[in-house]
Amino acid sequence: MLARAFGLVGKTWKRTRTMSVEASASPRRRSQMPQQQLCHLHGSTPSQRQKFPEEQLPGDTVEGSFDLRFAALKSIGEDRVNDRELKLLLKKKHAPICYVWCDPCPWMHISQGIMKTLNINKMVESGFKVKILMADWFSQMNSEISGNLNKMRTVGRYNIEMWKATGMALDKVDLVWLSDEIRQHGDEYWPIVMDIARTNSCASILFQKADIWLLGMEQHDANLLARQYYKHFKKKNKAIAVLDNMLPNLLQYPQMENRRHPAWAIFMEDDKEDICFKMEKAFCPPKLAEGNPCLEYIKYIILPWFGMFEVVQKKGNGGKKTFLSMEELTADYESGALHPADVKLALEKSLNEILQPVRDHFGRNGEAKDLVEAIGECYGAD
Repeated sequence: MLARAFGLVGKTWKRTRTMSVEASASPRRRSQMPQQQLCHLHGSTPSQRQKFPEEQLPGDTVEGSFDLRFAALKSIGEDRVNDRELKLLLKKKHAPICYVWCDPCPWMHISQGIMKTLNINKMVESGFKVKILMADWFSQMNSEISGNLNKMRTVGRYNIEMWKATGMALDKVDLVWLSDEIRQHGDEYWPIVMDIARTNSCASILFQKADIWLLGMEQHDANLLARQYYKHFKKKNKAIAVLDNMLPNLLQYPQMENRRHPAWAIFMEDDKEDICFKMEKAFCPPKLAEGNPCLEYIKYIILPWFGMFEVVQKKGNGGKKTFLSMEELTADYESGALHPADVKLALEKSLNEILQPVRDHFGRNGEAKDLVEAIGECYGAD
């Protein structure tokens, strides 16, 4: 089991740490998280290069039609540009370059594992040219690992191994290390940094030649600054940003709960006991769909992953029912036909089903086990 594989890690993480929004601890294994776990850009050694649509022979067809590509991006999250700007880009390019920004993170939130896999696979299937940029360069600001770039590389390799376990189409994605890019093209990167002199994240966005960025909400300000930079200096080809949907805190009063509470979110490393504990604590008010974190997890994780959500109720309550859309589920829930306890049990079952292949991978694969042990050493007690 993955919990056993993480045994060494749990023993070494004893010191109190401050949690960040993108990384937290599982109950009874890790109590707190390092402060520096904001997610920037993913990457690794470049995989075998895909034959992208614009490189195909005249007789080939583009895999993703205009409507499919437009719908794929619109479904991923909250784009901060108008539809016209996005449509113009897609009409101009059959296979726009889409960069995905992620920080190497030793505690992977389910949004960084499952939602990222869903979104990237969707873009690949729609014909986009996807690159994941791992912002290992920012490890130099991470006091938890003493700014050690090699340690951050290990964390990045662990993230990539996690995506392998979730079924991400890594064979069709270019994986890029930001530190390598800066080292090889410093003459381009550092003038941009000095020019804006306000945020390294913004410089990294400007540095890459991208048509589209898939960003987390924490990069929203950096994206706005990058767009202002393009406008002020009248630069062309500014990238369009698509922001990931965010999963809410599972607890009832997230604004009052600090991130040290072990039940605030689901993580890729969680075992069955963890999931059970978190579902027991999760806020799921009867007949109230708006602001209900359990329903948000179903909307952004379960339905996209399975294409359905199955709830087993007592015969007197309607028996087993399969929901194919969020609208159908919401209607039943708000009417009272669907009980919160049944929803939480079904959500727990679905989450375990999604995470079981990850547990199996890290429990059986030697390289994956070695990475878990290496992570424990990177973040071990001094």
